[in-house]
Amino acid sequence: MDRAVRLWLSKSDAPPETCTALTKKLNKSYTIYGTMLLLPPTALSGPEWTQLQPKIDNGSLAITNLYKEICHHLKITHIALNKPIPLHLEEETEPEENILRSPTNFTPLHGDFGPVTASSPPTSSDFDRAYWVTAKQNGIYQTWSPRWTMFSRGNISEKARLLTLPSVLQAVEEGDCTAVDLYVGIGYFAFSYKKAGVKCVLGWDLNPWSCEGLRRGAGRNGWGVGVVGEGEEVGGVEELVVFNESNVHAPRRVEGLRGKGLVPPVRHVNCGMLPSSRESLELAASVLHESVVGWVHVHENFLVEEIEGKAEETRREFEGVVKTKRGGNVKTEVEYINRLKSYAPGVVHCVIDIVVHPTDPT
Repeated sequence: MDRAVRLWLSKSDAPPETCTALTKKLNKSYTIYGTMLLLPPTALSGPEWTQLQPKIDNGSLAITNLYKEICHHLKITHIALNKPIPLHLEEETEPEENILRSPTNFTPLHGDFGPVTASSPPTSSDFDRAYWVTAKQNGIYQTWSPRWTMFSRGNISEKARLLTLPSVLQAVEEGDCTAVDLYVGIGYFAFSYKKAGVKCVLGWDLNPWSCEGLRRGAGRNGWGVGVVGEGEEVGGVEELVVFNESNVHAPRRVEGLRGKGLVPPVRHVNCGMLPSSRESLELAASVLHESVVGWVHVHENFLVEEIEGKAEETRREFEGVVKTKRGGNVKTEVEYINRLKSYAPGVVHCVIDIVVHPTDPT
């Protein structure tokens, strides 16, 4: 990046201090995924650009030439500004909740990112015309279309943790098992379960672009995968099955597959956070197998000073749900609290591992 910026600036008569400041700005906080480079939201604004702006505006110092230099030196083909995923979508009448986590603020700068519009739901032709990125983390490929799907880089440590998590390895060693991800996305955590040795992984996601990304990523990793739409029946169970529908259908789907002997016992359930995983606790209680020990991984944002107390509160709430579902005596424990990442000042995104012991009918 440093060399690309300096070569571009050499064609201007900007003072040395401007060159140094701009190089430092662009050389900080960028991320490369496959053939795509993401710059932070403020990369192209600020006082560092002030003296160069007239030259850029009149075309004597074309910004496109900077992009070409960056592509050449960093061996990438696409550049974009990475901006936060909005909680709401701007509609003509009133804001609408962004339940698909669509990256509507994503700003392409250089390269063909595919059409800006697509059918709803998207067709196979829409998928084919889109730009797809593949990145490798923890030895696992993940694929997504940045114009249509978010990619959360902050989850990399949790993906790695699942690969060697003792409870996951225990479930695998004790025989065939299934993991369920109620907010599967492009396979963030589902792929970690699969690589760790889980026989079957079932996932749910409302965004068809995420489901297609998961399908492509699974194929890149050499795993069999099936995508099932709402109202469609499961023809056969692959190593991964993603349901493009609301996760409220998860209990019925799992019960049907279990009744046909198509999936082994569900031992692990991932509860995502949109905006809270509390809503998925009842679903998790419904799909966990009753006769063997199981685990639920609950994602929540907590104030630092409330982490332990809130985790215990979540456990009690979940235990109550399980008792209502199963009857009999149920014992749950907080096995571990993973402080995953900072969400805001004084707020931490945590993953609570809750172990659920087999139901005692007495």
